[in-house]
Amino acid sequence: MLGKSMPAELVVTYLRGLELTEVLGFCAQLLRLIDSGSKPEQVDAALEEVFQEGVWKRIRSLTAGGDRRLVAPHVLLVLLKHAARLSGDCRLPGVASGNVVAAMLGTADDLERLDGVDSEAVIGTGPPGVIEREIVATHHFHSEVDVQHMIAKFVRRWKQLPAELVDDPRVVNLDSTFEEAVGVSIDEFVAVGMALYTASIMRQPVIRRDHLSGLRLRNGAAERVLGLVMRGTAELRAWARSIESVPTWEFSHIEQFPVVDCGNEMVVIRPRLVLQRFFGWLPFFDLANGLGVDRPAKKRVDAVRSCLGHLGEIYVRETLEQQSRRHGLRLFNEEQIRAALNPTGGRRTCDITVDDGRRWAVFEVTSSQLNRESVAGTSAERLDDVLSRLIGKVEQLDQTIDALRRRESDLTGLPVGGRRRYFPVLVLTEGFPVNPITLTALRQRANEAQLLRGNDIAELEVVDGVELEILEGADFGEPTVLDALDLKQQAALYRSNMRDFLLRERHCRSATPDRVAELAGIAFEIAMAAVRSPGDSIP
Repeated sequence: MLGKSMPAELVVTYLRGLELTEVLGFCAQLLRLIDSGSKPEQVDAALEEVFQEGVWKRIRSLTAGGDRRLVAPHVLLVLLKHAARLSGDCRLPGVASGNVVAAMLGTADDLERLDGVDSEAVIGTGPPGVIEREIVATHHFHSEVDVQHMIAKFVRRWKQLPAELVDDPRVVNLDSTFEEAVGVSIDEFVAVGMALYTASIMRQPVIRRDHLSGLRLRNGAAERVLGLVMRGTAELRAWARSIESVPTWEFSHIEQFPVVDCGNEMVVIRPRLVLQRFFGWLPFFDLANGLGVDRPAKKRVDAVRSCLGHLGEIYVRETLEQQSRRHGLRLFNEEQIRAALNPTGGRRTCDITVDDGRRWAVFEVTSSQLNRESVAGTSAERLDDVLSRLIGKVEQLDQTIDALRRRESDLTGLPVGGRRRYFPVLVLTEGFPVNPITLTALRQRANEAQLLRGNDIAELEVVDGVELEILEGADFGEPTVLDALDLKQQAALYRSNMRDFLLRERHCRSATPDRVAELAGIAFEIAMAAVRSPGDSIP
């Protein structure tokens, strides 16, 4: 960064002169600043005092444009991996003290090199190349996390919808199943997650072990939850050594265990990781591991996975219903679509349609997500498999559009008049790195499979729940979901994701929908109810 690359062996020397807990604390403090909403220059300024004045002026000039940063989150996590392999538990006599900032800068230098890598990027239908996989992994790591959306979706999917849909054969009692499998209630799990996230984001990443005793949960509940999300430095070392030759983006251990046990204290590696660990998809694996691996248990796990996917679809439908009511659009759900367009069961149809009488958006909702090898950029075959599986969902969009062309009146009850335009959309509820690489690859695969053909069909789009909520919270006069899909086809960012198009090209004015904010607030209510003793009065 400062004009000269640091030799890798010097980084090793610096790390061997540091204690692992020193590096852990350094990384955690900076990651907390990043996740708390500090501007990049504020995060960088946290290191100002370690540099000589002339060097600091040089750094400020290099980062002034905003395109370069002194501190980057992925560099800190890679630095932590290196320290887990190289740094000791204590300073050894005769070993010179290390320099954690210099080690960070050297790690950043190393990550800029692609020595021996075939850098040719060919976007097509074959297995993704090295650069393609690197871009996907980078985008996935740096993707924005909407705190309120993530917590709101968890509350709706794990708590509210199962209680409201007890007669739905696809819905499992997640409350009782989770407690049976894990040994704590969902409410207690939420209480510990909120306590760890709030303490780390509002105060500091180093938390006293007795901090959770103030929650007044059932005896042992807090420790059982910590047993799911926390491991010690020995386990951190073992993981780092086992993946020594794996590329940059392998962070599986710290995603599963974002809290490090340091005796009387706990260190939250990164608040964002805590948020994702408690309110993302990972609680499903806690439940699955707790139920076991025999055949009856596997059947129950499959039922829970199917239930969560079904409830994720309902959550998306609720978002689209809000927009449809607000803008006078028509919405048809899966049952209505199937009954009208596929009464004999011979064809596949999509989950949701929205139309305004001349434009149809057809949505297929899936909880499919990148696996660990794809996220880490290690496997062309696994990433190719994910993209190919999504084409199976595109087939449902294609067959729905074909049925609408022939039998629209069976669904709407109205005669067809005028031309129609169809917008096929995949909604990935667990997120997906949509960028020119992945979107172009999916579109080309769809074309190779002879899907979505015709001048009346727009290019395939892929969105997530947050992007739909941006449209839900948009001011009047801003694009509806149909407008956004239509406008993006001619946009400069038509190969980018919907968020970039709305916020960067369209400069869409949007706020978090009241519905989402209220759901996120319920998580605090759940946590507060869980920590009250049975005899406590509720004010």
